[in-house]
Amino acid sequence: MNHLHLNAAPCPELMTSVDRIKHKIFRKKFPVLGRALDSFYQLNPLFQSCAIASIVLWKIFIIYFFVHVVLHKGASASAGAGDLSVIKNAANVNVHASNPNPASVAALRTAGLEFAAAGKLGLKKIPAPFTGVGRQAKAKGNAGGENNQVEALALPIHSTDDKPIRVLHIVTALRDINNGQRGTEHGEDRLVKVFIPVLKNSVESMIAPPYNYQVDVYLVLGWTLTDERLKLIEDALPEGVGLQVWNDAIPLAYDKPSTDVKLKPVTRGLARQHRYVIKDKLEFYDVFSVFEDDMRVSGAHMAHFLEQSAELERLADEAPDTLPAERENPYQKQSFHGALSKTQLKRMMPGFIRVEVLLDEKKFPSQRDLDNVPIDLDFEDEDGGVGTKMFDPKPCCHVPGNIGKMPPSPTGDQVMIWETGVKGTVVRKMPAGGNGLLDWVMLQPGPKSKGQEFIGGFWSGMLGLYGDEKKPGAGDPRLIAQQGGWMATREQLIEMHNNQCPDGFFPPYSNTYKQEGLTLNNVEFWSGGFSIFSGTRSGCNMQRVVSLNPEEFGKHFIYHTANNKQKSLPNFRLLKANNFMGQINSVVKAAKKAMGN
Repeated sequence: MNHLHLNAAPCPELMTSVDRIKHKIFRKKFPVLGRALDSFYQLNPLFQSCAIASIVLWKIFIIYFFVHVVLHKGASASAGAGDLSVIKNAANVNVHASNPNPASVAALRTAGLEFAAAGKLGLKKIPAPFTGVGRQAKAKGNAGGENNQVEALALPIHSTDDKPIRVLHIVTALRDINNGQRGTEHGEDRLVKVFIPVLKNSVESMIAPPYNYQVDVYLVLGWTLTDERLKLIEDALPEGVGLQVWNDAIPLAYDKPSTDVKLKPVTRGLARQHRYVIKDKLEFYDVFSVFEDDMRVSGAHMAHFLEQSAELERLADEAPDTLPAERENPYQKQSFHGALSKTQLKRMMPGFIRVEVLLDEKKFPSQRDLDNVPIDLDFEDEDGGVGTKMFDPKPCCHVPGNIGKMPPSPTGDQVMIWETGVKGTVVRKMPAGGNGLLDWVMLQPGPKSKGQEFIGGFWSGMLGLYGDEKKPGAGDPRLIAQQGGWMATREQLIEMHNNQCPDGFFPPYSNTYKQEGLTLNNVEFWSGGFSIFSGTRSGCNMQRVVSLNPEEFGKHFIYHTANNKQKSLPNFRLLKANNFMGQINSVVKAAKKAMGN
């Protein structure tokens, strides 16, 4: 049968109704399409079949691409940890969850933050009577219950029977077997050699006197624990410590959103997942400790953090609401002493610095050429006398024997840092007030605050020791002192979410965040400190404070127990904590001289 040539002029009497429609469309209205279709009918049947198949496949691809573009945002969030219902295989052992603090919850909900229901998680919560945990909290607002705010006194530093402090210790781990990268031993059982010993020691120190914290543990894992491996963790934890496990917690997303059309695991996003856990648990705990699996966090660290936080809160209560903005530039004109406003003090938190213990200085020596700042370890005591003080390694690095790769009693001269230095920090004299716990402090780098939020300090470069070299940027990764985690009270988290973080602290994330925070943001952003302590992207610009009292200084250092950075980094990055302490002391003495003291 011959095909109808649409560009010809057939006899109308011989045309069917379908032919008439084709003739009208393809000859009169769109003759170009008619000629193309004529050419198609003249093709070999095999070529015709190939052409039809190509058109069908192209249409399928268009539909597939359209569906992924439309559902892109929702898919990346719901397939990852944006929906906590993906938690699987939760193990529960007597969770120390308290009843929620109504004032804190009211303040958060006023800000639009809602909590995931316990039933959605599939995790059992066993609430205990809420005791107030040493705070006096009450909601203030109008008769309609709106505009609620929280007034809270700081937590005590130790837990008691009538005022228990409930701690949720969250540990994130990517793998249970080392892959040999970054100075680790390939094939080593990380769970047995690092993870469990560090977790056990950390928790035991938190629940022991004089701290007596009521601790629960939440594990965020990049793999699925077998029953046998889970049993190892359960057996290692002290009796009465709650345990919950989020297996296979790596979120799914478009790793390269501009080109990917298929969801895949985004390992860098594992460090983000603790935010969903905290949002769900915020009502039920007083302190949150969030660290990587090789970071040893002790009860002494937590007590020091709470004590310093309480002092900063007392100073904020006594401070004026606002002050004239401090000069930011040039740095030679910055204020480094005097009054601070509530706005400035509310941005301050106690900071931490990661350290390792040098295992073999002949094979992996520390830096030989220090920054051109003298090392001065002579400190003035309370009675006006001067004595030599060394870095105290006990708070960070003294551990019971036979724990992982940790020497039990290293000296202060064996402790080293690699992510900060005297060139990246400034010092400041804190205003009088509070309980007098804070005098001279070190301000760690990170924030990029402006105007009335800016907090100035005295930089070592003001001594003229660096020539024309400019002060390093606030976000310099070699100097920002990533912490390998962080801790915060519930009230501090509320303050950050409501008032300090431009896009909020808790999910869901939007605005400058992409794909619920999975695009670009890595472990250094979520747990290292960039998210909380820097001004990058959605950074909260919180200012870390380190006490320069030689008796307190060592309490700001946390042990990176893997001890692998000394093997993978060049030795000019490895700075002994003793040398760092002496250089900072030299800067403080120069600042005092500049004040006329």
